[in-house]
Amino acid sequence: MKSPWILRVLALAGLTICGYLGALKFTGQTTSIVGCGAGSGCSNVLGSEWSQFLGVPVSVLAGVVYLALLITTWRPSRPLYGAFAICLTGAALWFIGLLYFTIKAVCPWCLAMHTIGILSSIVLVLSLTQLPTTNPRTPLRFAPLGAITALLVLALGQLLGPKPDTHARTTEVVRDADQGKRAEGRVVSFFKGRKHYNAVTMPHLGPSGAKHVMVKYFDYTCSSCREMHEHLHFVTESHPDTFCIILLPVPLNRACNPFFPADLTNHDHACELARLSLAAWRANPDRWPEVHEQLFSRPVLPPEVAEAAVGQIVGYDELAGALEDPWINQILQTGINDFKQMIFRTRAMPKLVVGDDEVLHGAPRSREVLLGNLEQLYRLSE
Repeated sequence: MKSPWILRVLALAGLTICGYLGALKFTGQTTSIVGCGAGSGCSNVLGSEWSQFLGVPVSVLAGVVYLALLITTWRPSRPLYGAFAICLTGAALWFIGLLYFTIKAVCPWCLAMHTIGILSSIVLVLSLTQLPTTNPRTPLRFAPLGAITALLVLALGQLLGPKPDTHARTTEVVRDADQGKRAEGRVVSFFKGRKHYNAVTMPHLGPSGAKHVMVKYFDYTCSSCREMHEHLHFVTESHPDTFCIILLPVPLNRACNPFFPADLTNHDHACELARLSLAAWRANPDRWPEVHEQLFSRPVLPPEVAEAAVGQIVGYDELAGALEDPWINQILQTGINDFKQMIFRTRAMPKLVVGDDEVLHGAPRSREVLLGNLEQLYRLSE
């Protein structure tokens, strides 16, 4: 009978992937997966609230299932094989559904693990006809029912149980390149006066004279950055004219950002979209919010399509002239240098500078969580 060896190979492959993902989850390296970059689908999936069950990474739970399946192949049992088939198929359908309909991001490693689960289920079902009938009085006859119960507990636990944090909050020290300090306008300082930003001349959303100023470092090709973008819309709608949000593009691509880690995959078109955004701000600040929304559209726009769309908003001649402005490279380099100083703790993007010296890394699991954090930090409810 060849199926035990096929099952053993599949179980070992699944166990290996689970071990890899579990190790990355435990060590916090969810943005350094082979073949994935910071803010990528893998980062979003492994950093999401659905990546855990009551605080335990689901990859670890899947690893336990694959280990149990591997052991069972030496003592095959019809009820156990049926239970594993139910468990692996159900879990695969549950998590693939979450990937595409809730998280709206795809992690190739996770898909590989679920594919192995479905293939294993097929082999398990085909193997049932080759196994002897089980004693009807054995406790193992309840194994399939146990598998169904486990799937229900998993789903309900993730839906109703405690939610893990999907972002980090650290205290940082970022030093000035003086780009914001020299220009005319409203200059605000962070990091105990070591870093200055200009709320008038730098790209921003909200009134430049707002009571509170935040700074967001982001990449248009980063899914987590887009998620934070939507969260911040909710914050500004909840507290109109309260915040000025300075927005500094930091491309996650080594073509223009030498500090983007070499073990992560470059984000295509990140440099071009960042320059287009800054040029649009320089060409027509009043129309820039429309450009900002356009560049965050999905799928990510190729540079030539993005340039045509931006030119239609701010004017083609104005955009062409602004693209030659040395100010663009100055601001871009400022953001990149700041990024270099903030990636030692975590490489997660986006990075939102709040308060004086605090930085939120990554997107919180919901807009309500972000709003609550900011209301507490800025005492907006008082």
